[in-house]
Amino acid sequence: MNTWKAIFAALVIFGAGFVTGNVLNRITASRKTTAIPATARPGARSSQQPLSLEQLRKVELMGRVQKDLDLTPEQHARIDKIITDSQERIRDLWDQVAPDIHDEYEDVKQKVCGALTPDQRKRFEDLMKKQSHSRKPSATNAPPQACREEKKRGV
Repeated sequence: MNTWKAIFAALVIFGAGFVTGNVLNRITASRKTTAIPATARPGARSSQQPLSLEQLRKVELMGRVQKDLDLTPEQHARIDKIITDSQERIRDLWDQVAPDIHDEYEDVKQKVCGALTPDQRKRFEDLMKKQSHSRKPSATNAPPQACREEKKRGV
């Protein structure tokens, strides 16, 4: 049983690092301009849909690899496939662990609420709202359940 706890803890830490990395990447990406192919640029006239963040990362990585390593067309195709396959496997893994990581974050929020005074709880909820406004809206941006329940009881 302790082995599973260690594995779960490692997955939670990995997930937290993944989320933090994505947030930092989005912040820094918005501050710097990178060379993006014309078809990937927003507003470019193309029949293709805009590239996702994942696709943009792949394009950027392949551009750096091609430039720095002077790949042959065959090497470029093989490496492109390796990266694409890896992104798919990572997406599948993330889909498997995301619900557990979400539950863990919610559990932490509930425990934090339980340890706070009513005034601190209100400020904590405000912090959570500010944080949720900096991300895309989703169901996970609701105030922690423990805070809402205690507010109803008048605590």
